[in-house]
Amino acid sequence: MTNWPSITVHGQTLGLPALPVTLDHLVRIVVGTDADKRQHDYVELFRQDPFCTVWLAALAWARGQVLESEVDLAEWMVREGEQVVAELDPNPADELIPPDAELSAAYLCQLVSTARAAQRSIVSIVTNPSSEVIPAEEQVANDLMKQMNAATGSTGPLVTFAGWQKVLNWDQRDELFSRQLHQKKMLAVKNFAYGASHEINNPLGNITSRAQNLVKTEEDPYRRRELSTIETQAHRASSMIADLMLFAHPPTLTIEPLRVNTLIKQVVREMREFTEPIGLTMEVREGEDVSIQADEKACLEVCKAIVQNSIDALEEGQIILSWKSDDTKVLVTIEDNGPLISEEQLDVIFDPYFSGREAGRGIGFGLTKAWRVMQLQHGDITVSNLKQGVATTLQFVKTPQ
Repeated sequence: MTNWPSITVHGQTLGLPALPVTLDHLVRIVVGTDADKRQHDYVELFRQDPFCTVWLAALAWARGQVLESEVDLAEWMVREGEQVVAELDPNPADELIPPDAELSAAYLCQLVSTARAAQRSIVSIVTNPSSEVIPAEEQVANDLMKQMNAATGSTGPLVTFAGWQKVLNWDQRDELFSRQLHQKKMLAVKNFAYGASHEINNPLGNITSRAQNLVKTEEDPYRRRELSTIETQAHRASSMIADLMLFAHPPTLTIEPLRVNTLIKQVVREMREFTEPIGLTMEVREGEDVSIQADEKACLEVCKAIVQNSIDALEEGQIILSWKSDDTKVLVTIEDNGPLISEEQLDVIFDPYFSGREAGRGIGFGLTKAWRVMQLQHGDITVSNLKQGVATTLQFVKTPQ
């Protein structure tokens, strides 16, 4: 395939051409640079090639992204867009009749002219459907025609769109393997929990009951304190086993439509009693009031646990709750401006009883239970570092309209 798949921009289906020089550049970006440098290279490319920029911006907007600049689009490409492109079917069985090439080029000229006249990025024009598009300027059309006919300057066979996809798939293989490994690891935890909980709970119950009986008859104060400590620690171990049992055999969730706006506001109401006394602020950045398929009580507990984790990490600062959606999923993000998590800890943060308390984070079995709840709702949970702070993202299934 030598052309881009079609894309809808402002209700018009366009078949923007894949410029040979751009495809060559895109492959070189993926193969030759790491994520930090890659973002910079994307920005430079987007500023040079409006064909590529319009198509990728429209692809991002179709997935709930409202972007304002080439920098925003480059960030989305590194964070999510590359995987989106890699998974596109370049030749779907139900492919529509290719759009008229002249119409596509004509509308692109209008978009570029509009961006120049408004002194805005073409990305913001594409991702804001309410933008008023003006007629194309003749100079813009001439410049774009020259760009379409420009030679690559490279020798050898030309790179196709499908070729770029193959390179992206290869580049993403490590991340895909990591996700599969994580799934297998958590399944092993479930199997361990199922067996170990029964074997350990019985002796713990025996220890607890005998310690209680000895405390009742013991008169020496020092020995009573020692026996009470044994009882307390046995109860603590039993609670940990109960967490394992919850992971192996969670209660049945009631999956039904839940308004995201309702969920987030309830989280903020219930957590203010913990944030306000210590001077932390909570901000809600409202998106479209969409509905997700979820268990309300379970989701509330998951979100509260994540907010509490942020509170533990902050001496002062802010916690931000936001969400965005595309055609099939809703992403709820809880971020703070607290200390970052080391890369080594990020790899094991969902492991049972992992604690990052030296960084002010880590809630024992909490994140493991959160992961389990999200899996039962056919969703996902990820934790990542920001430039300043940490973001936890919950992925939900969007309720069909």
